[in-house]
Amino acid sequence: MDFEIQRAPLLRRLAAFLIDILLRGILIVALLSLFASVTRFEEKKQRMETIYDEIAERFGISPDDVMDSSALPPEEQERYRLANEALAADEEAGSLYRWLIISYVAGVSGAILITYLLLEFAVPLLFRDGRTVGKRLFGLCVVHTNCVRMEAGAMFIRSFFGKYIVETMISVLGIILLNMGTVGSAALMLPILLFLFETVLFFAGKNRQLIHDYFAQSAVADYQSQPIYDTLDELNKAKGKKTEKAAKSR
Repeated sequence: MDFEIQRAPLLRRLAAFLIDILLRGILIVALLSLFASVTRFEEKKQRMETIYDEIAERFGISPDDVMDSSALPPEEQERYRLANEALAADEEAGSLYRWLIISYVAGVSGAILITYLLLEFAVPLLFRDGRTVGKRLFGLCVVHTNCVRMEAGAMFIRSFFGKYIVETMISVLGIILLNMGTVGSAALMLPILLFLFETVLFFAGKNRQLIHDYFAQSAVADYQSQPIYDTLDELNKAKGKKTEKAAKSR
């Protein structure tokens, strides 16, 4: 029992998760607000909307409001075509559109990345037991599945590759592309399928691991009862001592 993961209670894991996701949400909103202020994002977005309004007033139809131009009457289809041609010929509109798309994707992904690096990587390293703020509040920790303490490399793999790239950004980018009209509603299946896959992984595994845990060979455990060994050598010595003690007691 001294060398096994002491699984954390589900309710405490859920409570810790909610605290952590709340803190991440607050920080992401703050970072996005700062980004928007520094880049004058809203001002440029408003300018883009003004150009659309001017074209809509000029041709009696907005290129941004039509989902399926083939459903329009012939006269409106022609006005819609002319409106789009005018929009495509407007260099300022093209430049603003490219800037807004790039800035939107960069701002969202950058804010999420900074949040994960701070709250899911730096803070657990500071506490030394893989403990985010939520896990610390509810008596949880993160260790390797062999009960060895998480090192910086493993925490980075867990937070960056597991949580940020696979569990978050695949779904976020799908939703962003959906909002931009680049992909269809099938993109919404990405977060749904990911959630279902994570659920199966969680309940099927012995140590209740998620994708990021498999990446880092880690598990969430009860901090009070979980033995944590600083190194693999310390773990092997502890196993050796237990074996010797068991042999002597026979």
